[in-house]
Amino acid sequence: MKLSFITDETLMDLRTNYDSYKEHYYTKDNVWFDEYFREEARVVESKIDFEMPEFNYHEEYAISDRENVKVIYDALKHLTVSQATQEKLWSGLAHLQFRDFTYYRLKNELQDKKDQRINTAIFFKNGNKRSLFVHILARLWWVGYMTYDESNTSNPYWLTDFFTEKDFSARCVVFFSSNFTSNRNITRGILKSIIKLEKRGIQIKRDHFVQANKYLNVVGGAMILDMLSTDEVEEMIDQYLVKYYSLEVGV
Repeated sequence: MKLSFITDETLMDLRTNYDSYKEHYYTKDNVWFDEYFREEARVVESKIDFEMPEFNYHEEYAISDRENVKVIYDALKHLTVSQATQEKLWSGLAHLQFRDFTYYRLKNELQDKKDQRINTAIFFKNGNKRSLFVHILARLWWVGYMTYDESNTSNPYWLTDFFTEKDFSARCVVFFSSNFTSNRNITRGILKSIIKLEKRGIQIKRDHFVQANKYLNVVGGAMILDMLSTDEVEEMIDQYLVKYYSLEVGV
């Protein structure tokens, strides 16, 4: 199967004329959507091959989000970073090949006609970077991309499992809003360090991610963080968090 994009003109039309189309979203009007996208110059079929992922549709999003990070990243692992930043790709998938998932993930929002969230879920409405971790499809791929650890051959998704174990939506926005966490080595180093706190029996909260980012923001003014390895980042965060939370060293 080939991956489909919507054209720039189609994207603009859907975004700017949402109020005119919103009833079709509320009612999940597949007939209307199918006819709309059959019009000329609405859709472009790319040369990118992929196998249709089998999404998890569990009634609890806490469960399905975790599994769907793996599902969509496995299916689209071969995307380039440049391709994966394009709104017309993710919005296109949300309206076309992954429309059923969109209906599922926005069930409550569509039912309650929460237009603001519907818009941020299917379009990039929060700036290019933040939108990648707010859009219901883009964030799955990007969390997979940022947390996938190919060095762990037995379970390359072990960091993914930790990151998605709770507060998935909030963690996405808080953690990946930092410029530093765009670097996979830095992301993995932070997560490996925070996992150590969890193994100590400490309940991991949003503040642990916030403090790690704040620390890197400070030291980033004195050194080039992008040159650091995962292990170096992990060691730096270890030392900082132990000191910040007044923990015993080496426990």
